[in-house]
Amino acid sequence: MTTLPVPPPPLPDVLADPAPAVLPPDLTAALAARLSPSAALSAGSVLRVAEVADVVAALRLAGRHGVPVTVRGPGRLDDGAARRLVVDPGGLDGVTVSPAGWARVGAGVRWRTLADAAAPHGLTPITGASAAERVADTVTGGGVGPLARTYGLAGDRVRAVELVTGDGVLRRVTPADEADLYWGVRGGGAALGVVTAVELDLLAAGPRYGGELSWAEADAPVVAEAWRTWSAGLPPQAGTSLLLTRPQEGPGGVTVRFAWSGEADEADPLLDRLRAAAPPARTDLAPRGPAGLAAPTLPVGVESSLLLDRLAGGATAALLRAAGGSRPRTVEVRLLGGALGWVPQQPSAVCHRDARLAVRVVGGAGAEDRAATRACAEELAAALGRDLGGRAVAHGWGTAPDVLARTPAPGVRDRLAALAAATDPHRILEGAAPGRG
Repeated sequence: MTTLPVPPPPLPDVLADPAPAVLPPDLTAALAARLSPSAALSAGSVLRVAEVADVVAALRLAGRHGVPVTVRGPGRLDDGAARRLVVDPGGLDGVTVSPAGWARVGAGVRWRTLADAAAPHGLTPITGASAAERVADTVTGGGVGPLARTYGLAGDRVRAVELVTGDGVLRRVTPADEADLYWGVRGGGAALGVVTAVELDLLAAGPRYGGELSWAEADAPVVAEAWRTWSAGLPPQAGTSLLLTRPQEGPGGVTVRFAWSGEADEADPLLDRLRAAAPPARTDLAPRGPAGLAAPTLPVGVESSLLLDRLAGGATAALLRAAGGSRPRTVEVRLLGGALGWVPQQPSAVCHRDARLAVRVVGGAGAEDRAATRACAEELAAALGRDLGGRAVAHGWGTAPDVLARTPAPGVRDRLAALAAATDPHRILEGAAPGRG
């Protein structure tokens, strides 16, 4: 029998480590006998896999013992389950880049790592919102990257996904093979299986430009209103978001993130219109690749989100109220539209592609903070009214899945449930379930 080694330090992007739980002794013994020598079991229930065979063994044994399984990572909030096997895919870190313009990455690989590997070949990936996010999390969570208005979702560029479904079967899904799972795993969350690898198309590395402009809190009303009108007229080559922040200590502020898929001199006239509203206190704009345009870190907190058809004239005051109050929080308004609204060549489970904007209200992870975030988002939804287009507010999420994949349409939800039932006979996969927000 193999003794599992001491694991490496915990992942920094986990929103909440699972509560200490002890798996059934016979399951623990079976895992020790079946897993590779480099696999590591910690906290009684967190399994850091080293090989794909570890994932297969883990799901087969979990199904045999009736123990639920979830994937460790951002967005997976601990719900207090007493017994649950948490699979950490960080050890699946292989990267292969083909000069022909595609890449294969293990489930533990992050966008920053893939971008670094692709650069010597003159290639670049279209990332999710954060360069620190795992590629697999972006694909399953429908992540909206900084250049999504130009190139669409990262999941739309996926050639194949390899995953272990709840029945313990390793499957390779493509548009031609197991097409229903290929549809569902892209944007359908983690409930269809534990992803082990992703193959995706890359772009030629070319001129992209962007970064951030920041203003003091006193300028927030002027800048927010200017951003509202300015962003409505941007072409699909531009991506942008507005962030209103209230930190734990010190004054708040306002930041505009900007990404441009063309030459820098083409972007300057657009930015001048925004800078004319109020001179920014800090400007960080430069030529960057897509990974350099994405947020460098994953946000920490629990969030609610809304999808909108527009921001009407009175929306600015509502956003400023949402960012106020005594509790620290961030309110982000992200411009959607452009290529996000186009029909992709290969449909996926991502819904609400017609939304024009997304609002994220991010607060602390404590019970009172979560309740305050929820109340804030509901007040904001009431103020924005018909601009939501009948879409539901999503509560209690981490960073994955992203805003478009949190409230699937009834038909999509039913199709995903049918896929899960067909491939998970023991119903052990929990997926990325929302928190108790």
